[in-house]
Amino acid sequence: MVCVDWCDAYAYCQAVGKRLCGKIGGGMNNYDDYANASTSQWYAACSSGGTNDYPYGDPYSGTTCNGSGAGHWTTVPVASMSGCQSSVSGYTGVYDLSGNVLEWEDSCDGNTGKLDLCRLRGGSFYYSGLDLRCDYDNYDYRDFQNVAFGFRCCSSP
Repeated sequence: MVCVDWCDAYAYCQAVGKRLCGKIGGGMNNYDDYANASTSQWYAACSSGGTNDYPYGDPYSGTTCNGSGAGHWTTVPVASMSGCQSSVSGYTGVYDLSGNVLEWEDSCDGNTGKLDLCRLRGGSFYYSGLDLRCDYDNYDYRDFQNVAFGFRCCSSP
């Protein structure tokens, strides 16, 4: 699903009995811990527990995930790029953590309203190279929508 703001992504995950990916063990991940594999559920999955720069490993490959190097210039079906996952045991089968769409994370700099900045993870089909790394620092306003913004629900703790 694309063109959703953080609030709609959060509400959808709750409605299906899950949660917007955030802190390992549940709740909101600290805004500054976006590249901490011991706290960020999203980053731990993307980096195979902090060992990889990209979901598939190192170095960067422009055609493994749906970034600009893949040449699609739009979203592709989930898991259609079979190499865009970890090969590390315990992290396999989680696809598209790099490219395709930026994913909202339950990690915001405040809880006051639409001007809070919330983390977006993984880059999109527009991005390449460093912008597709698991530790890429990206964010936008809580109520902002974009054709390249999506989300992922995680299991409740």
